[in-house]
Amino acid sequence: MKSKAYHAFEQKISYFDDDVDLIDVLRDGILKGELNDPDSKYLIKNIDGSKHKHLSRRSNSDGSRELVINHLRTTLYSGYIKDVYEEVTHYLRMILIKSAENGFDSARIVGEHTCKLDAAKILSSGSWQGVSELVANSIFQSLESEQSTLKLIKKISDKLALNVDSTLINNALPYLEIRHFLIHADGRLTQDFINKNKKIKHKDRYVKLELELIKKLRLSVSALIKEFDSKVVSCNLLKEEDLQP
Repeated sequence: MKSKAYHAFEQKISYFDDDVDLIDVLRDGILKGELNDPDSKYLIKNIDGSKHKHLSRRSNSDGSRELVINHLRTTLYSGYIKDVYEEVTHYLRMILIKSAENGFDSARIVGEHTCKLDAAKILSSGSWQGVSELVANSIFQSLESEQSTLKLIKKISDKLALNVDSTLINNALPYLEIRHFLIHADGRLTQDFINKNKKIKHKDRYVKLELELIKKLRLSVSALIKEFDSKVVSCNLLKEEDLQP
């Protein structure tokens, strides 16, 4: 068995993987000249000058094609990292909410986090499920506000008494933290991060967005969330309706 939250996570990652494969196929086709039109002034086939005003300014040359497709690949890889991070946090949020709905130790879930809720919101939630979601969301937001991926993952594990393997957390953590640098520093890493994570390649402190990085991110994060879900299921934290084969 697995949680429906984990199934949703797997599905989303699968779509992201399709994107990675697609850009690889497109790049190969472009670099091999399969989309070239030697009789056109445009970069590749099917460009409509009146419609594709930005691409139409690019010259019909191998150098221009390589520049454009490499930029698209870099953009996609950057988006992949950001999207995977969002799916990880969404999974953790859903597991916390669903565990609270199932009556897991409320004192443990709340822990050291104070939770101030508007009375009107509590009354309008309409059910125990609604109240549980309200409280769990408030706690999760409190965890996120600490702005530490490591603390977020470890505290969710601790709150739910999962004892997730710290090695799996440490393996995935550097790849998840790259998202912060992409959003706030255009991918420029701090020297402290570089010193602690020798396996993350960079050039002039800017992270190298390449397929090897994406594959390592995918492998380490998937292993971590699979372990999370295995613990969640084995500890009977969820209702039957929140599980599936």
